[in-house]
Amino acid sequence: MQTLPGARLRKAQISSLFIFILMGHSALASVAWVPEFIDRLGVSFVTWGTIIGFGVVGSIAPLLFASRLIMRFGARPIIRLANYGGMFFLISLAWSNDPAIWMIFNIFFNFFMSLLGVSVNSAAVLLQKQISKNIIGRMHAGWSLGAVAAAITGALATVFITLELFLIIVAIVTILLFELSLRWLLSPDEDGHMEEKATVVKRKFYQMPSQLWLLAFGLFAAIYPEVAVIDWAAVFARDVLNAELALRSVPFGVFMVGMIIGRLSMTRLAEHFHPHTIASRGALLAAAAMAVAALFAEPVADSNPTIGLIFGSILWGLAGLGLAPASPAFFSAGGHVPGVSTAWAVSRLSLFNSSVAIFAKAFMGALVEGVGLSNAFFFPVILALISAVIAEQFAKRAKKSELENAAPPTGPISIVPSPDDAR
Repeated sequence: MQTLPGARLRKAQISSLFIFILMGHSALASVAWVPEFIDRLGVSFVTWGTIIGFGVVGSIAPLLFASRLIMRFGARPIIRLANYGGMFFLISLAWSNDPAIWMIFNIFFNFFMSLLGVSVNSAAVLLQKQISKNIIGRMHAGWSLGAVAAAITGALATVFITLELFLIIVAIVTILLFELSLRWLLSPDEDGHMEEKATVVKRKFYQMPSQLWLLAFGLFAAIYPEVAVIDWAAVFARDVLNAELALRSVPFGVFMVGMIIGRLSMTRLAEHFHPHTIASRGALLAAAAMAVAALFAEPVADSNPTIGLIFGSILWGLAGLGLAPASPAFFSAGGHVPGVSTAWAVSRLSLFNSSVAIFAKAFMGALVEGVGLSNAFFFPVILALISAVIAEQFAKRAKKSELENAAPPTGPISIVPSPDDAR
């Protein structure tokens, strides 16, 4: 791999950070418009959930072949292609009131945004390999900044302009700014993907080395507790903690604060402990905190809702703090499995996690229905324990400089009203 001058690498870092910001904004640009989408389509909440659920199909599909495209053409051309496709289908979401057609448009939008995500993350990891200090965490912070900007611009737009005009503006501005940024991103001749390609053993999409299979399952076990919190946080606050409507986002917010603090602390902790040890001990902390919350948050809240909210939120904050280093350690270790390219490993880890999460979500829902929400949370508790074991034994290839290779799942904070709130 050629050695690039520092000035060139600094420009590539700035470009990559700006692209992450743009990607976060465009991916969530339409979040504030969800009520209008539902009204336009004239569907029930159940049907709406089914429609957006099928969007996962579009998100998973690129993970089957994205690494091959990146290995052949480099990340930058794929990023450009995916961005154009994503922006086209973003605009299309405002131009159909037919539920079936809208669902197809949404599947294609998720397809291109998933391809964009894999390509941009692969480009960032390839850039990271040429720089001694960690930059991945900063890149994912840029994505979060873009997501926050999307919530703000989307909310303002609902007041002043139409949905069609807003999405057109977002698409045009995103494409223009992407083109300005891509010129400074590492080119296919600079990013080192050809050197990786020369050492890669060609495999079918299902032919992962045994170590990568273990890391993939460990990654799922580390990420799904985060997903469970996102999916059920508002219900937990309402049904378990008896929180008022305005306070039902507090447990989720504290959980995310714990995640952020954990991520910002990882590099410093890695000066004293190996990444796989941090991930393992953190997962154990998360499992313990979530278990205590599942066992005792409800009786405390029944006695005093305010204390119960504080008690449950603190425990979830500790859970977020503990889970923070787990998935980055698994992603980093996956990028160092012999004979496997970074892009191939990232896409396969993501593919496995997304595929299994579909069934895990359904299983979690069945548990909530059958044994109650508090008891159902022992499912992610068990997964966190499994993650701790796998991280301790099989994530030892994780590197300190790559410890912030993943960001926590980001999405809108939901608030679940009860019938009493309407009175």
